[in-house]
Amino acid sequence: MASTDRPMRRKECEVTDTGVIRRILGRATLCRVAMVDGTEPYLVPMNCGWDGEHLLLHAAAQGRKVDILHANPRVCVEIDEDIQIVTGTTGEECTANYVTVIGAGTVSFVLDPLVKARGLNVIIGQCHPGVPEEVFSDEALSRIVVLEVRFDHLTCKAKGTTPRSS
Repeated sequence: MASTDRPMRRKECEVTDTGVIRRILGRATLCRVAMVDGTEPYLVPMNCGWDGEHLLLHAAAQGRKVDILHANPRVCVEIDEDIQIVTGTTGEECTANYVTVIGAGTVSFVLDPLVKARGLNVIIGQCHPGVPEEVFSDEALSRIVVLEVRFDHLTCKAKGTTPRSS
């Protein structure tokens, strides 16, 4: 995981500890995935799971995002936590505290049914802790895709809060 060549403007907010970033990814249950449909941006919220190396996503086997990702597998992913709106007596005193991870990468479609099932169980386990692993039928697996995001740029920023250690 590398950061972009463009330095973060608010250096005092930058989080560079990869262990912290990995823990945030390992807690995330929802992310926002941006892609490009021809010349138009397209953004969708998606459930996610972190397998220790890649962010895993799932979707129906057919639909707009799947069509877009087949044509252009580049994505930008945003994950946030600990969002807190801070109000004041004037607009200038209003702000937000947050932790956010933003990554650019490439999506690949997981084709092997065993790997696909494993990925689904990672997502389910992260989104629904304590739910036992499932065995998926071939028919169920045929209705969905599992997407693996390989990040080549990853940044993290924390403003007004410190990223949780667990």
